[in-house]
Amino acid sequence: MQKIKALVVGIAATVTIAGSAGAQEARLFENSWFWGVKSGFNTFSTAGRGSSTTAGFGLDWFITRSKGGLYVSYDQAGFERDVQVFDFASETGERTVRVNDLRRITVAALAYPRHFGTRFGTLTPYGGIGYSISAFGDARILRDSVNSAPNEAFFFKVDDRRSRGAVVAMGGLQMQRGRVALFAQETLLPSSSEFLVRSVISLFELGVRYNFGSSIDRGTGSR
Repeated sequence: MQKIKALVVGIAATVTIAGSAGAQEARLFENSWFWGVKSGFNTFSTAGRGSSTTAGFGLDWFITRSKGGLYVSYDQAGFERDVQVFDFASETGERTVRVNDLRRITVAALAYPRHFGTRFGTLTPYGGIGYSISAFGDARILRDSVNSAPNEAFFFKVDDRRSRGAVVAMGGLQMQRGRVALFAQETLLPSSSEFLVRSVISLFELGVRYNFGSSIDRGTGSR
């Protein structure tokens, strides 16, 4: 009987300690300001050129509450690719446009219903939706011996489709120990005929964030 009682007490103590540790880690996540740096890969397809993968980097800012938060980021990928753009005035029906660099600003609302305690720290899955503005740094129309010179309307079309805004979906995992956190996340931008790259754009990133402190006035409590 004494052994059973000791075992029950031991299990209860272990659960209490683990719960306290998990609660402490959760407090270092909730109601906080995180700043992060990240690097990753953009994947997209271009007409007649197949799939392309380009490397990029960025910064993000994450304001958390108890179950959700606000996410803001800036990303840039440096590359040069040729894309085919339809032009009814061309003898072949299309023209080659060379695009350079892709810059993106994203704002999203994220939710994270649970935290999971592990031996390495607290694991927090998150996901949400937001809005992203993407723009190529440059888009140059290339001439060859087959195509006639483009008209003014085509120049306007290329310039107009050099940038776009779109609703995006995000999902990720953050592993936090103390104030330092490692994360991996995926962002998907839907395809659009109003952009020089018409395929779905996938952005996979790895990075590190640091908790710089509370995002609320502790005197008012969390909301």
